[in-house]
Amino acid sequence: MFTGPTRPLAGTCDPPSTAILTLRHRAVAFAPTTGTLVLKGTADQAGHLTADLTLQGIDHKPYRLTLEATRQADTIEGTYTTPRCRYAISLKQTQN
Repeated sequence: MFTGPTRPLAGTCDPPSTAILTLRHRAVAFAPTTGTLVLKGTADQAGHLTADLTLQGIDHKPYRLTLEATRQADTIEGTYTTPRCRYAISLKQTQN
């Protein structure tokens, strides 16, 4: 498991929060606010991680959340993007 802060970069953003990412084999599960939203995706052998989740917005249009990140040893760095905001993420591996 990896945990760390989200840092707003651009847009109309919620306050910073703590994100959690689990990586099992090549399966990625990313919870951007330690809440109920979980983006699912994959990791490749080079350490590139992608995940996404598409919800229905209040205007009934797709509301897509995405994660693009890279793993190096016990650190994952990347970008979490919503239709309203772009966040930098910096996650460290925790002891399970």
